[in-house]
Amino acid sequence: MQSTMTCTLDRRLFLGTLGATFATPALLAQGTATMPALVDSPPSLQCPTRNAITVVWVVGQPAAGFIQYGTDKDNLDQTAYGDVFGQKAYHQRFLQIRIEGLQPNTRYFYRTVTRAFRFNNSYSFVQGEPEYGDVFSFETPGENKAVGTFAVINDTHNNAPLLKALGDRLRTLKMDYTVWNGDLVGGYDNEKVAVDTILRPGGEGFAMEKPILFVPGNHDYRGEWARNLPHCLATWDYSTPELSRGRNFVVRNGPLALIGLDTGEDKPDNREEWAGLALFEPYRIRQRDWLEQVLQSEPVASAPFVIACCHIPIFDSRPNANGGDLPTGYASFQRQAGALWGPLLTKYGVQGMICAHTHQFRYDPPTENRTWAQIVGGGNNLERGVTIIHGKAEGDKLEIVVDSVSQNEELGRWAFSPRRK
Repeated sequence: MQSTMTCTLDRRLFLGTLGATFATPALLAQGTATMPALVDSPPSLQCPTRNAITVVWVVGQPAAGFIQYGTDKDNLDQTAYGDVFGQKAYHQRFLQIRIEGLQPNTRYFYRTVTRAFRFNNSYSFVQGEPEYGDVFSFETPGENKAVGTFAVINDTHNNAPLLKALGDRLRTLKMDYTVWNGDLVGGYDNEKVAVDTILRPGGEGFAMEKPILFVPGNHDYRGEWARNLPHCLATWDYSTPELSRGRNFVVRNGPLALIGLDTGEDKPDNREEWAGLALFEPYRIRQRDWLEQVLQSEPVASAPFVIACCHIPIFDSRPNANGGDLPTGYASFQRQAGALWGPLLTKYGVQGMICAHTHQFRYDPPTENRTWAQIVGGGNNLERGVTIIHGKAEGDKLEIVVDSVSQNEELGRWAFSPRRK
């Protein structure tokens, strides 16, 4: 039986040992073996439930990591390893830790712990000293809260100045959750696009303490790297009481329930652009069944206010609007999703659907047959059209406001009454 051989080195020796292996050709040509930073992004809080939350961060070297957390900022006495099939978290680029066993409506403090770790072979490795991140905090969702708030951004298309402006505004608003309502990038041609946009947006980050709720857009399915997206945008735990699943979610935040739906691509599955690799039409049908189950579940059924979000609008009053089912062009709304999901939103008294995609703000008021409002966020050009949608549910009122980030002015404000049960 082969014996286990381990070696622990200080950071300088570790860098010297690995430097030549990981240095870029340009640096080697200069005779300098400079290692990238061990921790390469702020932490990003994702997939919050009453009893769990996921932390994702980027590493610049192969690394292992874990989370220290607790309810006392000065005593982080609990540890989460994010183990899967008995193995603790380890990756060349992304670390993702699920913290479980939390209490609802409770503030926790946490920090990342990262250490460089390289395998020479199965029984030989080199590891560095732990690097401790800054201490941040988060609050778990739940019903026992008087006020629920949220913000919605969309169509950022890996625009760094736009992401910086949105991050600054989000820090001012201090909403409980940020729904990132699709088209985070133009396409995932490589890992760098995802890292720069999602985990260090605007060179900083805005999800260290206020979790993001990811709603996919059509561009988030494009590019060779798109199938790797769960490395930096975690999928939801199938076993959570809120019934969140895959990329569909429910977050109960005090008097408010937030629902995320996935409209997929903006053209029919049989279009040549997808080369036979698309199956979004049956995916939307499956979501119809999921949505009805969720709307009947206790966390949603007991909520006075329910808001759903999806990227592509599911309603358009124009008779010639492209419903995403035509042989040419692209969707201005998703006809199939509207037919499947729209009647359920009406049946269960959902107050509003927040959408994106068209790069132009629009408000569609409720009608006799469509009892939910549709709010469409603006575009991705800082010179015009960029919006932040934000809402606050308290007492017997849900108020939703649309602000123009470009013009620094309010575009609209609407109040909604509690649902009739």
